[in-house]
Amino acid sequence: MERTLVFAILIGCGVLTPVAIDAHHSGSEYDRTIVEIEGELLEVAWQNPHVHFFVRAADSSGKAQTWDIEANSLSILRRTDATPENLRVGDKIKVAGAPSRRTPNRMWAMNILAANGREIVLGPGIKPRWQAVAVGSKSTWFEGGTAANKTAGIFRVWSTKFNEPGGLWRRDYPLTDTARKARAAFNPLTDTVAPGCRPKGMPTIMEQPYPMEFVNKGDTILLRMEEYDTVRTINMAPDANVDSLPKTLLGRSRGHWEGATLIVTTTRIDWPYLDPSGVPQGPASAIVERFTPTSDGTRLNYTMTITDPATFTAPIELARSWVWRPGETVRPYNCVEARRAPGR
Repeated sequence: MERTLVFAILIGCGVLTPVAIDAHHSGSEYDRTIVEIEGELLEVAWQNPHVHFFVRAADSSGKAQTWDIEANSLSILRRTDATPENLRVGDKIKVAGAPSRRTPNRMWAMNILAANGREIVLGPGIKPRWQAVAVGSKSTWFEGGTAANKTAGIFRVWSTKFNEPGGLWRRDYPLTDTARKARAAFNPLTDTVAPGCRPKGMPTIMEQPYPMEFVNKGDTILLRMEEYDTVRTINMAPDANVDSLPKTLLGRSRGHWEGATLIVTTTRIDWPYLDPSGVPQGPASAIVERFTPTSDGTRLNYTMTITDPATFTAPIELARSWVWRPGETVRPYNCVEARRAPGR
């Protein structure tokens, strides 16, 4: 899976492997090096789409400067044991992370050493830097599926398991000349796919790593996803006709069953991209998805076949999976737009 990777997470794990996902901010902004700062915690916001800090620290000449620091989302961290209770405004803290290549005094944080001596790691798989153990090291993100009530079928909450082989996006696609040029011109530092709290459309939204839930409403099935509180509506009526309906970010979806597999066809999509790498999406894009729970109820396998004559010279197939873990819920996302550092 060619996921959008945040280099700070990768470096924190010691290897360049797809451990954590963050498509709100391109990893291209951040350097692969690690820097440390020490200073006064001015503000902390434990929120989506990113946990945010402001820290006043002295530069090499002793001049005070304010660092704008972000980290993984609340939706990532609340499935670890990381909490903000050890961080108080006015405390002197240390922060280690990857500096921005675009903005001075900006960082993607991995490790924080609080004033009380406790270390906090800000993402699953990140190793402690200053202490033997760190708050935030416990996580459900690497747990596999648990056998479930088989009669529930697809209608339950499904979760992502990090470090799974394969994944949704590909590095190479059979692109048309026009699409190849558009992707080459895409600049992840300036051409943001989903800046701030602006929702993502299909098919990009299907990369989201947070829990999702299928809800049976009779003639419709709702697919509730935590990211941006997204809800996809799948029309299950046999005579459903969506061709005359206005386009939307998520498109218009029709579904039917083949045994235990839910097959969903989506057209009428008003979203410019396929994935975070800038692959364009044409106006006639059609997506066929297959959601198939395993017989023991532990896993939901997924394939997505996309036919888009403006973008691809042949249909492409993408795949990923989710697992069932007891106790998971789709929680409110409550996205908050980032604010500027004090004094800027």
